[in-house]
Amino acid sequence: MSLDHKQEYIPFNDYEVFAEAYVTRTESNSHNAYYERPAMFSVLSDIKFKRVLDAGCAGGAYSEWLVNRNADVVAIDISKKMVQFTKQRLKNKGQVYQADLNKPLTFLNNSSFDIVVSSLTLHYLRDWEDVLKEFHRILSPQGLLLFSTHHPFMDFQFFEKADYFATELIEDSWGGFGDTPVRVRFYRRPLSAMITALTSAGFVIKQIVEPRPTHECKQLYPQDYEKLSTKPWFLIILAQKGS
Repeated sequence: MSLDHKQEYIPFNDYEVFAEAYVTRTESNSHNAYYERPAMFSVLSDIKFKRVLDAGCAGGAYSEWLVNRNADVVAIDISKKMVQFTKQRLKNKGQVYQADLNKPLTFLNNSSFDIVVSSLTLHYLRDWEDVLKEFHRILSPQGLLLFSTHHPFMDFQFFEKADYFATELIEDSWGGFGDTPVRVRFYRRPLSAMITALTSAGFVIKQIVEPRPTHECKQLYPQDYEKLSTKPWFLIILAQKGS
């Protein structure tokens, strides 16, 4: 979606401004609640007593789901307000820190996690190499990385880009978060770039999931259901730490 620069907008990726609206909306909307999260949850079959890092926790929906299933959770997010929301949600059942995934996670020990979960976060990072190396470092042997991101084909088609194989910055405008549109920037990259980054960091890909909307999505959001049933909006990858 192109931006009309004559209209007033919230500054790019200013989560401190629209954090509360984001948390409220994604709690029960079509794309998060009835499409992405159910697919991610279906892959997380064995988490009891596992130590899990929620990398890019937003308002804490994943962290809450994890602690309710007896996982030992550490949650991190770049947004101070998102960290506050997650702390309120977990009620001291997990550890929550403000951290930037563009920087080394020096406060987390080597081989200290069984699973890293990252929901719809990595596409905000230009380079994946460093963050994936950090995930590899903090994971125990055979530890798992599960993440969701924008589907590369969907971004290529929706934003009418000329070169599928380019890694490039996208600017978009989101409505529905109040009176002022929210401006976001993220990166699109081809599937080959995602796979190369993972394997270069020492991961072995175990599963690739192209989600499908749930039956509840069909009941609550029939128009979105039809769209999500025919176009791959997000992509989910499960990878395992190699040697």
